Parts: sequence; structure tokens; C-alpha cells
Amino acid sequence: MKKVLFTVLVLLGVLTLSACATKRNQAPTITGADLNPVIDQGDTTYDPLDGVTAADSEDGDLTADIVVSGFEADDVNYPGTYIITLTVTDSGDLSATVTINLTVEGTSNVEPPVLTGVVAAQTYYVGSGDYDPKAGVTATDPVDGNITANIEVIGTYFLDTPGTYNLTIRVTNSGGVRASASVVLTVAVSEIPLTLGTDPIEITLWHAMGEANQALLQKYADSFQLLYPNVTVIIPAGVGNYDTLKTNMINAITAQDMPNLVQAYPDHVAEYLNGKAVLNLNPYINSTTWGLNGDDDLDDIIESYLEENSQYDAVGTYYSLPFNKSTEIMIYNKTAFDALEIDEPETWQDIIAAAPALKAYGDAIAEQKVRDANPSKTELELAPLIAAAKALIVPASYDSTGNAFITFTRQFNGAYTGIDYQTFRGQYLWNDNANTTAAMQFLKDNNNIITLPEFWDQQYASTPFVNQQTFVTIGSSAGIRYNVPAVDPTTSLPVFQIGVGPVPYNGLLPDYKAAIQQGTNISLMKTGTPQEQLASWLFLKHIISTENTTDWAMNTGYLPVRTSAYLSATYQTFLNSPTANQLPISMAANAAFTQSGYMFYDPAFIGSSRARTQVGLALERIMLGDGDIAAALLEAYTEANLGGS
Repeated sequence: MKKVLFTVLVLLGVLTLSACATKRNQAPTITGADLNPVIDQGDTTYDPLDGVTAADSEDGDLTADIVVSGFEADDVNYPGTYIITLTVTDSGDLSATVTINLTVEGTSNVEPPVLTGVVAAQTYYVGSGDYDPKAGVTATDPVDGNITANIEVIGTYFLDTPGTYNLTIRVTNSGGVRASASVVLTVAVSEIPLTLGTDPIEITLWHAMGEANQALLQKYADSFQLLYPNVTVIIPAGVGNYDTLKTNMINAITAQDMPNLVQAYPDHVAEYLNGKAVLNLNPYINSTTWGLNGDDDLDDIIESYLEENSQYDAVGTYYSLPFNKSTEIMIYNKTAFDALEIDEPETWQDIIAAAPALKAYGDAIAEQKVRDANPSKTELELAPLIAAAKALIVPASYDSTGNAFITFTRQFNGAYTGIDYQTFRGQYLWNDNANTTAAMQFLKDNNNIITLPEFWDQQYASTPFVNQQTFVTIGSSAGIRYNVPAVDPTTSLPVFQIGVGPVPYNGLLPDYKAAIQQGTNISLMKTGTPQEQLASWLFLKHIISTENTTDWAMNTGYLPVRTSAYLSATYQTFLNSPTANQLPISMAANAAFTQSGYMFYDPAFIGSSRARTQVGLALERIMLGDGDIAAALLEAYTEANLGGS
């Protein structure tokens, strides 16, 4: 009865959030714009609004409210390129934006200058210090060279007056040829308190980690309290896995009884945003008093992590920051490879070439184990036992079905998911894609060489790996310690030595190397008082500081989230001269760093976690089931689309 009641509560929570999605205000739309017009110099008849209309499902016709930025009337008299922005905002503060790339052609063949680094949507919080809309912008010209000093800002704005200001960044070369781009500046009042009070404050962080990692979090909570004695951080025991954590969060959002901070994958954050439950971190990040500046500078965070955490809307709002980041790596039985005189594999084709020797090596070990365990049995009695043991030897394995599908799809230049950045609705792209099908065919054809943990009825391949039933495994860099074999009591040495390297790639398409960027981030929830929210932000800053992200990485196998942590003397010693206890984690970190140039993440949207689940099931069917690729991909597509995205 309790199980039924729990299921009903979970379903109600999901339905409540889905109802929010159905009823929420929809963004307006802009139609009819000529996106790439080309006009002659002096064409005063040009109007970027010709034929353009704007409409909103709630507000109706908004054409009269369209705002044009990036274009001045006299621009038509100057040859060059102009990036024009059309923006309209409805009564619910949702906006639509269309970008027009205008070319004004003159009588000469002079190339226009080029503007780079323009941020089209900018936000300034009153009182947060200096501001320059052209900060980071450069201008180069084929004839004049660097003309950044000639950049000018057209338009008026007031940093002490909240509102939206439409500005133009413009530069003109010595030949009178121009380039311009639009900037929409929002001046807002930050709701962050200017001071943290002295009254007792209690905040709670929900997570899904085990006891060892929870103890590290508690250590950071204790050091945080030394800085802010009136703030107590409550860190309850982890809930066991991230799916359970997401379910608990959905129920908490429905009941409006949320923690202050939560550990979450991007697709989970997308669902919490759908329930309007996540705090916008930009005001905190940009705060002069409390923001990420100085030693805590935002730019010190690894760029790909910043991109992942600012993917939730068109203007790059941060609704989370990176915490325990990892990637997949290759772990292999170095003892076996050395004995067989096989080099560390770089491609999947290398593994396939090594497979017969690895299979024979594993078969011999399996047979010897059976013989050692059954010394009194006859050869006739041993034969079926040996055959069964050998049947469990597969040269290579891949821990995660979802990650395997996504990674192989990328490595074969296939398609998985995408996102429509006009509507922010997800797209499922794997069905009927020839390259995705080719990736699945490759895995099907080699499923006696590369398999999944489910082949052994396991959740991860670490157990078969340490049992020497498989000799190469692809898994999380944070989980490497589970792949270290036990010590042989007769020698006091590990049963075998491990090697660690980057994820293998498709040797036929070397330009499509891919290793998935994974691990969770932390979001602040819309709960508690402004003082509690500020304290939550300060704790988030604390746990991703250079010192603590370094400590976290060295003790857990996760990766630092800051460049300064990678470059610190402490971490460099850990990478290059680890202690015996640190060695496996250090090896994983070095392999992860080697492939950092081609790590990727997929867009997060409502339904992206469902997609991941379904393609994982499809891969299991392809490799371990009936092998019907077309049917498996179609079934995954159909199931993922149930309920929409």
C-alpha cells in the first residue's frame, strides 16, 4: 500500500509540473522579416520593419511594439554590414528576437571592417560598478588593420535607471565603410541584500552522493561556518541516485517545500525551471559585493562548464554552476596488454584487432579459475563449467548504455538530439539518420567484442573488469576506484595493474573524436528569505573555490571546475607525482585532461532525460536483444515523444 501511495504522489508531482508547462505564458513571435537583405548605398527606402508583424497568444497583435536596434537611418549611406535586432516583449516579460544581417553595397570594392566579441544581450545591475557595452569588442579592417579605437556606441542609457536600452556598436574605416551590431541592455535593480545579517540562518543542500562524498561536503560546510558563524548548512544523507533526487525535487516543488540548494544534471534543471523553481544566478555572479570576481572570477571556471550551465535560455542566464564534473575514460588491464605485447588502444578498431588475443587470455584465466575451484571434478564434469565461464569473457565493455549510444552516434557523425532555440523545445533526431544507424550497426556487428554490463546482469562493468571477464571498460573518471583489483594475499600486490587512457574513437572518422562531459551542477531554489538565498549563494561559491574544488577532485576522482585549480602547485603534484593511494584518481584525471579538447554535452530540455533513457534501452535491445536496429530506434523515438518535449 505504501508503494502505491508513493507512486501516486510522484505522478501527481509530475502532472502538476506538466500543468504548469501547459498554462504558462508563451513567448510572442515575429514573422515576415527579410533576414539577409542586400541594398545599394543611398537606398533611403529601406526599412527593416517592412512586412514584419509580431503576435502573442495572450496579447494579440504586438507589431507596434517591435523595437529596432543596430540600425541608424543614415547607415544606408555607408557601405558595410549591419547586424540589426528586432525585439518584442509581451505583458508577461517574455521576448522574441529576430536578427537581420543587412549588407549595404557601395560602388567601390572596399571590404567592410569586422566587429567581434559583441554581446547582443547585456544586463547591468544598479550599483554594480563600471560598465562599458563595448567591453571585449574588437574591430579589424582589411586595409586599416586594428581599428578598435574607432568603435563608438550609439544610443543613450542610464545605469541608475532600470529599463531596457537599445544600443548600436559601430565602427567606420578610413574608406567610409561601416560595420555595426546591436546591443540590448537591461538595467535592473538587484534583489540581493547588500549585507549578510548576524541572525541565525539555516540552509539545506540536497544531493545523491554516498557517505564518503557527503563527509567531504560536510567538511566544506564546517569551513564555511568559520567564515559565516551564523550560517548552518544542513546536508542530509544522499538519496542513493539522481533519478530519486529528481523525483524528490519534483514533489518538493509541487508542495513548495524545497531545499535551498540542489545537486542536478542539466536536464533536471530544465524540469525545475519548468516549475518556475530555480533562482537566476546572474545577479549574484555580477554583484560587486558578492559576485564572482577577483580570485573567484567567473572566467576562471572551465569554459565548457560555463557553456553547459548557461544553455537554458537565449541570453545565457546561469541557473546552475558546475560542481562534481567528470568525463568518461578508458580503463584497461595493463598486465594483460603487456603480456600480449599490445599497445594502449586509441581507436575502436584497435580494440577489435586485439580482441582475439584478449579473448584467449581471458579464456585461459576463466578455465584456471574453474579448475582451481573444483579440484576433485573429472574432465567430463569440468567441461560444461569451463564452457560457461569462457562464455562470460568479452574483451571490452561500456558502462553506460545511454552514454554509449550518444558517444558512438557522435563518433559516426550521426544525430541524437537538438533544440529549437526559438521555442526551446527539444528535438529527437536519431530515427532514420543513416550515420546513427551506422553507429548502431557497428556495435551490433561487434557485440561479441564490445558489450554492456547488462550482459553480466550488472549495472556497471567494474565487477566483470576486476574479475578479468573483460579487459577494457569505458566508464566515469569519478568511478575509477571501483575498477582497481583487489590485492593478491600471496603477493601483497594487486591481481593486475590497470592502465588509463582517453575514450577510443572511430579510426575511420578521426575528426569526430568525442568524449561526453558529465557530472552534476548545483542550483539555488526559489525558497527561503533573501538572507537565506544570499547564504546559499555564498556556500555555492565556497564549495567551488579554487581550494575546495582542488581538494574535492583529489579525493573523489571528479575534475576541478576552475583553471586555477588545474594550475595550482597542489594539483600539479597530484597529476605528476601522486602518492600510491592517489595514483588511480591521478591517472583518470590525466586521461580526462588529454581529451578535454573534444568533450561535449547535449542540450538540456524538458524530455531530454527521457530521450537518454530510451536510447539506452534501444542500444541494449540492439546489442543484447533481437538486434533490430530500425525497430529499436523507432521505439525509442516513439517512447521519447510521449507527452511531448
